[in-house]
Amino acid sequence: MTRTIDNTSRALFNANALKQDSTFKVLYFKVHGLGANPRAILAASGAKWECVFPKDWFNEEKNTTLFGVLPNLFETTLTGEVIEVAESDAIENYLCRKFNLLGNDAFDEMKIRAFCCSINSVATFLLLKVAGIKDPEVKAAMRAQFVETVVPRFVTYHERHLEANGRNGHYVGDKLSFADIKLAVELVSIFSETGETLVNKQSTPAIWAVWEMVNAIPSYAKWAKSEVFQACSEGNMRLLGY
Repeated sequence: MTRTIDNTSRALFNANALKQDSTFKVLYFKVHGLGANPRAILAASGAKWECVFPKDWFNEEKNTTLFGVLPNLFETTLTGEVIEVAESDAIENYLCRKFNLLGNDAFDEMKIRAFCCSINSVATFLLLKVAGIKDPEVKAAMRAQFVETVVPRFVTYHERHLEANGRNGHYVGDKLSFADIKLAVELVSIFSETGETLVNKQSTPAIWAVWEMVNAIPSYAKWAKSEVFQACSEGNMRLLGY
C-alpha cells in the first residue's frame, strides 16, 4: 500500500469543492454503517450518485484505498476528472459544504456540529456497547440500558432543542442541515430497537417533524424505498442485529 493523498490534485479539488454538478460513487459494504450518512447526504441533496460495493475487498480493493478502510467517495466532474475523498468524517464534511448543509454562518455550523455529535453518541453506543458485545447476558443488559436510559435521555434533550427552533422539522433555522439528515438516519436504528414507543408523533412531535420532513424529500424518499437501501438494511440486520 504505497498510495497517499496526492498534492497535485489540490487545484482540481479546490476548483470543484463547491460545485454540485458532478456525479458521485460511494464505495462501501452492503450495510448502512459508516456509509449511511454520505449516502443520505447525496440522496437528500438530489445529487447524481450510486452505491458501489467491493467485489473482493481483502484481496483487491483494500490495497487500493488510502487507509485500507471504507467508505471512499469518488466524484467525477463534468470534464471527467475524478476526485477521491477517504474516511467518513472527511467525506461527510466535504459533502456538507458542497451541498450547503452547515447553516448560514459559523454560529449555525457550531450548532449543527453539536447536534450531530450528540446524535453520533447514540449511534456509537448502539454499535459498540450493544451490537459489539458477544456475551448474551451483557448484550441484553446493554440493550436494556440503550432502550431505558440512552434513548430517553437523547429524546429529552433533542426534543427541547427542536421545540426551541419552532418545531419546524429543522434543527437550525428553516432549511435542511446535516443534523436533520443525521437524525433521520439514526432514527432508523432507534426504531429497529424500540419501534415507535419512544419516538412518535404524539410524544415527540418536534423530532417526528424532522423525520417527516427528511422523508418527504423526493430524492431521499426514493433512496429509502430502493432495493439497494433494503439490501443494506438486511446486511445490517445480519451483521449487527439492527
